[in-house]
Amino acid sequence: EMSARIFDGKLKAEEILEDVAKRVSRLQSAPKLVSFYNPKDSGSALYTRIKRQKAESVGIEFEEKEIEWVDETVKKLLEVGQDASVTGILVQHPTGEEAFSEEDWKRLVGAIPLAKDVDGLREDSPFVPATVRAILVAIEDAGGIWKDCKVAVVGASGMVGKPLVKVLSEKGAKVRAIDENTEDIWYQTKNSDIVISAVGKQDLILGEQIKEGAIVIDVGSPGGDIHFDSASAVASFITPVPGGIGPLTVACLLENTVMAAEKNV
Repeated sequence: EMSARIFDGKLKAEEILEDVAKRVSRLQSAPKLVSFYNPKDSGSALYTRIKRQKAESVGIEFEEKEIEWVDETVKKLLEVGQDASVTGILVQHPTGEEAFSEEDWKRLVGAIPLAKDVDGLREDSPFVPATVRAILVAIEDAGGIWKDCKVAVVGASGMVGKPLVKVLSEKGAKVRAIDENTEDIWYQTKNSDIVISAVGKQDLILGEQIKEGAIVIDVGSPGGDIHFDSASAVASFITPVPGGIGPLTVACLLENTVMAAEKNV
């Protein structure tokens, strides 16, 4: 019975945050991150609170703005975008009944200046989205090699999946982009060296759907997409929820922010 190495996302995040704090201290003025969010969406409110706490812990100023209707938010985003004291801008995508239509979302992220799009929300962003960066960090930690590696991305058309498929393909991985229309989902996951899931459906993937010794990355929120007990009996490496990709994503966002401040993009 093999058991997977369980990834410690908090520990890895602390390492990144330590580096970010050092880089912030070398700057002439503190970077500033502005987060737009809908307070009616409990997830967005929670993430915003966590981001504020971590940003302030490394010396990054954090300002939050509440989202009202789209027209007004677009106007505010354009204003904040022109403010020279602002380093980075992000919009928390609300879920459930508070979610935006795709058209509204495109308008919102389109109002973020490219140089300040530290969450990589725009398709033409110079920044790798924080969640995608976090996934790459975890796979590297697992000793994963991209070249010709078979990677199943479950939830490939979503906000995380889409940019992830693009980045992994650019790195030379053989990516299997899986969404609800894929016919042989479990054949694909069972034959992949790395399985990444970003759907948001609890216990969507069981251990029996994973290849022995695979690297398993769970980006499902809030409860994780992967049945942890059965998967960790089969996989060689697994990221838990909570405590895996989540904390790492916040650290990668702040790393992108300090990169923007250093103009190292």
